[in-house]
Amino acid sequence: MAKCYMLASMSSVLKYQHSAMATAAEIMQNLANLFGTQNRTAKSQSFRSIITKSMKEGTSVRQHVLELMSHLNQIEVLGGTIDPESQVTIILQSLPPSFQQFKLNFEMINWDYTLAKLLTELQSAEDLMVQAKVAMLSLAPNSSGSKPRAGKKKVVYSNAFWEGQPRAAQSRT
Repeated sequence: MAKCYMLASMSSVLKYQHSAMATAAEIMQNLANLFGTQNRTAKSQSFRSIITKSMKEGTSVRQHVLELMSHLNQIEVLGGTIDPESQVTIILQSLPPSFQQFKLNFEMINWDYTLAKLLTELQSAEDLMVQAKVAMLSLAPNSSGSKPRAGKKKVVYSNAFWEGQPRAAQSRT
């Protein structure tokens, strides 16, 4: 019965190839041989993407984590397994040095995060880092490097001031 359902759902080319097979198990084995290498290749590419992916400084942590989660999901769909703790570790290792304090806190407290919780916490950490950076920029000295001087201001006289003065006073300029 299973063989009939399988043959009925196949394209005509595949149906012709598999019609001579006696059992559904034989058909499944042949399909795995035909298309299994594509799954292995796709799984391998996803693993490679995860291993080589590192977040660039200044980019969105949300976008980065969602992309890694997509690759992890693809590996799972293709039959690969990575335990949840290792998934969190993979994401943490791909973060730039600006998240070093977050990673240290994570290790010290030994949190047990799901990927969704990790994403939320990383976004909060990123928001705090942005706020700290803005605060540091607002406290930084002006771009010229000199401080405004308090006290006497330099007085600039126009030519009109000297016109009514005696010659001796005019020569001081």
